[in-house]
Amino acid sequence: MATGAAANAPAPTKQKSKAYLSSVAIQSDAIKYRQKYKELKRKVHEIELENDKLQATTLRIKGNIQRLRLERAYVSNILQHSILYERLEADMRNAPPAKTSAIDPVRDAKASAESAESKEQDVSAEPSSKMEDDAITSELEQTL
Repeated sequence: MATGAAANAPAPTKQKSKAYLSSVAIQSDAIKYRQKYKELKRKVHEIELENDKLQATTLRIKGNIQRLRLERAYVSNILQHSILYERLEADMRNAPPAKTSAIDPVRDAKASAESAESKEQDVSAEPSSKMEDDAITSELEQTL
């Protein structure tokens, strides 16, 4: 008989959660999830916009760096050439004048007379002070 009573009893069913028992509870959960979804979607959109701004800034900065590298190379090249040019100019100023291939007897005679006079004056004049002596010594060293 115990078997008969068990046969007459309804089959056990799964009990539903109390939160889903009423349609009001189901709708309120759906609203919460929808709000959460909208909030997360808004945050993702903000993060994507910020990422786009940062990417644009990064590209602009990389372009500026590349431009500045080119400018630095250009200025360095100009500076190097100007330093070489100044050294060459200084060497040209210190070097004796080059003799021209054209023969000019008047100029040659004047130049030889002036150099002879300056040599005679240098030999005859004695330095009157230590500073003059040092100046003459430095001139002689430069000519050598």
